[in-house]
Amino acid sequence: MIYDVAIIGAGPGGSTTAYFLSRAGAKVLLIDSKINIGKPVQCGEFVPLQLRLQFPKFFSEELVVQRVRNMVHFTPWGEISVTPSEGFLLNRDKFDERLVKLAIKEGTEARFGIRFVSFEGKNLILKDRRSGNIHTVRSDIIVGADGARSTVAKLTGEYTKTFLPAAQITLPLKEKLEDLLIFFREYIPGGYGWIFPKGNVANVGVGIDPRHGLKISQVLKKFKEEVIAEGFVEDSILKRTGGFIPAEGMKKPLRGNVLLVGDAGGFCHPITGAGIANAVQTGVMASSAILENSLQSYEEECREIFGEFLGRAVLKRVKYMGHWENLKFTVPRTWITFKEYREEV
Repeated sequence: MIYDVAIIGAGPGGSTTAYFLSRAGAKVLLIDSKINIGKPVQCGEFVPLQLRLQFPKFFSEELVVQRVRNMVHFTPWGEISVTPSEGFLLNRDKFDERLVKLAIKEGTEARFGIRFVSFEGKNLILKDRRSGNIHTVRSDIIVGADGARSTVAKLTGEYTKTFLPAAQITLPLKEKLEDLLIFFREYIPGGYGWIFPKGNVANVGVGIDPRHGLKISQVLKKFKEEVIAEGFVEDSILKRTGGFIPAEGMKKPLRGNVLLVGDAGGFCHPITGAGIANAVQTGVMASSAILENSLQSYEEECREIFGEFLGRAVLKRVKYMGHWENLKFTVPRTWITFKEYREEV
């Protein structure tokens, strides 16, 4: 079978790319190694308001759980700062499912439980996880949307090697919250803790810098104990999840006839961990470049929009976040809402 574009990975970046390509009439194959798209959820599940305003069709009432208006920051030195941060908490698995269904409705051929093994020129070698069968398809263009540990990136050049471990549990809230809560603590080195409300429950998690040598499970346990003691949540774990956040910033997004989108290309923010909106945006950009038969414009646009933004965050992580002794100095220089972050490199 011959396709115009084969997309490896059916997360937000891959499905967005497939949707816009298929809508324009391209012959698209979308594959994912997961049998159940969107599961397990490995995400804080927050998206900014702008994403829904820009792509209203991507959202439905069943997948939007709660709207939030602010981000409240709790510092170790007692300061509490509030930053406007309008957005939504999603059922992330339903969000991923919706994007896939929209792409299929436009004509995308989707196959799940299919692992991308390698490629030879324009021939992709695929393996069915259930049967073990190996088969080959041909595609003029390949889009790598296969996440932080992208096989496509590894086979085509530079790829992310440094990751930040993150762990999250879902707990019942004592009282409903209307804001995102962010906590900077000495025992959460090179990262932060969060409480993201979803109605009567909340996603409670931590992300840390691995250079400090701590076990993420122990850090999460201590954070859970703190937020329970402070009366935010109840001690009853409903879900557990975790994952790894790319920490090196954008990689070369164009490699011949291969384009990388989302986490596969390092478009996740290496300090905040935010990645959904960037994945969708790069999917839109990739599809436009392909449809315009101008692949080089994709790399140019990526560097223009994300290059300095992500590069600055990487420099700050390398320079400051391996040290976690003087948080009153470090936190303002490494968190996007503080003026020191914008003023100093």
